[in-house]
Amino acid sequence: MVNTNNQYSKMSTDVVIEKTIFASVMDNGFWHRWIVHGIDEEFIKENKSKMISLKGWTETLAGKALEYTKVAGRFEERNDFFQAEHNYRKAAIYYNLAQWVFPEPSRERIDWYKRCVKQTHLADQVSEDTINHHTLSICGKKYVGRVRIPKGTLLGLVILVIPIDSTKEEFFLYEQDFAKKGFVVISFDGTGQGETLLIHGHKADIKSFEQFTQGIIEFAYQNFPDLSINLFGTSSGGAWAIEASKNSLVSKTAVVSPPPKSKSTIKLPDYFIVRMSNMLVDIKEDCLPLFETVEEIDNILMFHGGKDLLVNKDELLELFNRFAQEKRFLTYDEEGHCCNFKLPEIRRRVSEWFKGGNIHDI
Repeated sequence: MVNTNNQYSKMSTDVVIEKTIFASVMDNGFWHRWIVHGIDEEFIKENKSKMISLKGWTETLAGKALEYTKVAGRFEERNDFFQAEHNYRKAAIYYNLAQWVFPEPSRERIDWYKRCVKQTHLADQVSEDTINHHTLSICGKKYVGRVRIPKGTLLGLVILVIPIDSTKEEFFLYEQDFAKKGFVVISFDGTGQGETLLIHGHKADIKSFEQFTQGIIEFAYQNFPDLSINLFGTSSGGAWAIEASKNSLVSKTAVVSPPPKSKSTIKLPDYFIVRMSNMLVDIKEDCLPLFETVEEIDNILMFHGGKDLLVNKDELLELFNRFAQEKRFLTYDEEGHCCNFKLPEIRRRVSEWFKGGNIHDI
């Protein structure tokens, strides 16, 4: 459970934004997530000093997004659709980071997020893959997502289970990597995430997230009954991928830095707790699976960063050891939470296993 305090609920939106931006200035690790998801490291070095206020944050990011949009348009005019798609997606990730700084579903945040979604759809239109958009109704809630179907022989299906503080658009590199390997990729915003939160207003709790993951697995099976269904998740998305893997329709599951529900608490910065409170039905209840019965779980590959300050390795191993075979636990000693700078390698290794490779050889 997240360690909370009543003082955080009294923190104003302006203060939360100030603390978020201050963290971006003082903590180099803050940027790791965004660098590996598409924000240019050189851009951060050159512009971090301009992003010390809300106006500076949004205007600087929007300026870079506009640059990528114009470049994408020129490539599209020349029928270079590969580069057009790449640049539209780069524009989207900058708009995504612009909206992310806002802790609550305000009109301003929604407007920035809609720009992200627009660029994503422009990228989808020029992609050589078939990309379909869906809004699913699961237990009375509307979930928004996408399905990417690559050309050529389909080798299976991967459902991306994304962390609570993320959107499906943020994970475009994951989507592209698995699609290149021949997998259909399904990615939806769960409760508390992306369009499901900002457009439809659905916050997350354990019950709704369990319903969501099971509903997406059923959707995958109904639409692609001949393909193996595999799950890939990071951080809290990894925890929910583990829980969802109990579904008999799931073939294999790979997770990175999943927080185990345990006696210890996850210590998050105060500003981040306030952010979480706007995504969850009840911040005191948290939104992680309980892992009460995991002995039936098998065919699971788990990655851990040796320098992870959020997930305790001993607790994670305690959970892992309860799984049935086939399973494997891999540690990157120099990586932190989510093994950020090893993610391309992890996705490659996971793809080989999903395709039928031996779990101990990948």
